[in-house]
Amino acid sequence: RHSEFPFALDCSSEVAIQAGTAFKHSLTGGMYLNGSLTDDRYDPTMGYDAHLVGEVAGPPGDSGFWKLKGGGAFHFPLDLLRMMTMGIESNNDTEEETSESTVGMTLHSSVNFGIARSLTFNGLCSNVGGMPLSDRFYSGGPGQLRGFLPAGIGPRATNGGSSTPGGDSLGGDMFYTSTLAASIPFPSYFTTLRQNGGRLFGFANAGTCVTVDPSVGFGSLSAFSRIMNSSRVAIGGGVSMGTPMGRFELTYAVPMRYGPKDARKNVQMGFG
Repeated sequence: RHSEFPFALDCSSEVAIQAGTAFKHSLTGGMYLNGSLTDDRYDPTMGYDAHLVGEVAGPPGDSGFWKLKGGGAFHFPLDLLRMMTMGIESNNDTEEETSESTVGMTLHSSVNFGIARSLTFNGLCSNVGGMPLSDRFYSGGPGQLRGFLPAGIGPRATNGGSSTPGGDSLGGDMFYTSTLAASIPFPSYFTTLRQNGGRLFGFANAGTCVTVDPSVGFGSLSAFSRIMNSSRVAIGGGVSMGTPMGRFELTYAVPMRYGPKDARKNVQMGFG
């Protein structure tokens, strides 16, 4: 809707053509580790996690497509490296010191990706306007690509959507996000935050969301060049804490590489 005239349609033609009801019929299957191989499901400092999900939509639905997305994360405490190289002392005198060192600095890395393609099933699926906007990939936001709003990067409509930062986001059929980070526990004088697992962290993240011409394929040199040229980068820092309901984070990010229509945001808060 238009910000000044709420009864006037302000969306782009790409969005308007997919307005109305639609029937989707799909099968979805996947694998989730759900943090079972980490020391904390929501704010881990050790271990690894992964997920992989596939979906196929087709008749008798209105749209047809296949979609695959997945990702993984690895968390490595530097104190573990120290213990591996220097050995673990067995004296009772050092037991308390060792237990404190296991919650020291941790290095974190994560990668997420997704690819998708439309399917017509020999005309049984109309796919009006291409793959449904609601099933395309979007990138940006806390915990995914900090420094940018949700759906803040990627393909956008040329006209329409003036009430949306950067214009209407149209989503893509391929995305990736990657993060490198280092975290430490709160200093001891922040007793409550430290005891509840609060951490300070710095990060650098990169990612993109693009459409790739079906005639060239995702593995082509042309697709790789497009992905690299459209990648966005941001660096920053923040605080995080794992809670029984999810991970809370408050971050400040500075986008280092961005496009003219990207919706950027420095300070963000995420929970999930």
